[in-house]
Amino acid sequence: MFSKLLDTALNEGINKKLALQILEESYLPQNALKLFAAASSVRDKNLGKELYFTAGIGGVLPCKIVPRCRYCFYAVAEPFPLSAMLACVKKIEELGIKQLHLGGGSCLDGYDEEILTMVRAIQDSSEVLIEVNFGPSLSIETIKSLKALQVLSITSSLETTNEELFRQTKPGDSLEKRKEILETCEEEGIPIRSMMMVGLGENYADRIEHLFYMRQFNNLYHLRFSRFKPFPHTVMRNRPPSSPWELARTIAVARLIMPKVNLGLAVGNQLDDIPLWYAAGGGSQVLGIMVTQKNKNNSLEGEVHEINGAFIHNQMPIISHYLNGMGVSISL
Repeated sequence: MFSKLLDTALNEGINKKLALQILEESYLPQNALKLFAAASSVRDKNLGKELYFTAGIGGVLPCKIVPRCRYCFYAVAEPFPLSAMLACVKKIEELGIKQLHLGGGSCLDGYDEEILTMVRAIQDSSEVLIEVNFGPSLSIETIKSLKALQVLSITSSLETTNEELFRQTKPGDSLEKRKEILETCEEEGIPIRSMMMVGLGENYADRIEHLFYMRQFNNLYHLRFSRFKPFPHTVMRNRPPSSPWELARTIAVARLIMPKVNLGLAVGNQLDDIPLWYAAGGGSQVLGIMVTQKNKNNSLEGEVHEINGAFIHNQMPIISHYLNGMGVSISL
């Protein structure tokens, strides 16, 4: 019976009802393995099997969302010093990375000047391709300016499209403004990145609605998936973490819905989640280097290099080891 559901999705197309049924019934390992095989086949056909590394600089600006999101551990008090950022970008390029995303810190009143200043400074001193991820912090004018600067993409992460759940977990944020960013980027022809959080409190139907909402954007090129993780000192610290099994099954169904979109991993996932992500039909892009202002005693893995008071976490050797063990090649 489950195989017939997959055959229908692959050969006749997938709708919300069918997607929901596949997600629900994939809780059984024997069904999930069939789903993963189908999703991987779709990924290989549309994106190929080879992967490539990217880099990210997190905690770039303080978050001014008040009250803070109930699951958020964000604690950057000062902007990332531009001189340190440029030094880190130079090191990232030396390591062979060609694609960088800047993220962390949202402001409903706008971070327009700060974002444009960073992007221009990086472009003046490097050849790296830039993606920006600052939530609802951009005006329409800044989006157009970023298009003129030829940024690779603009991110607006929704976490969930369930409006009541969004209000409960992100009381100071604006789902409407985040959607407006996506809509403006679509109108301007700018590549879009977004993120879904799995385990925030949504049900399976919510996830399917979210995925079909994202599918409407022709310029969506990368949808990342965050696995809910309870952090100390947050309101939601007692909520259980989301299972890697839940995440993988959701990604696999997303692959059937959006065959050509890069499906990646976001906050809450560990390096150990990468093999299951790939087996479930994940995309071709892997975060290999992460730069932070915090010290070495955090949850990131890999080699750590300090530059101008910032910390470069090079996870590429570990990730390559994991993927090579699966017969998967990954490049810079």
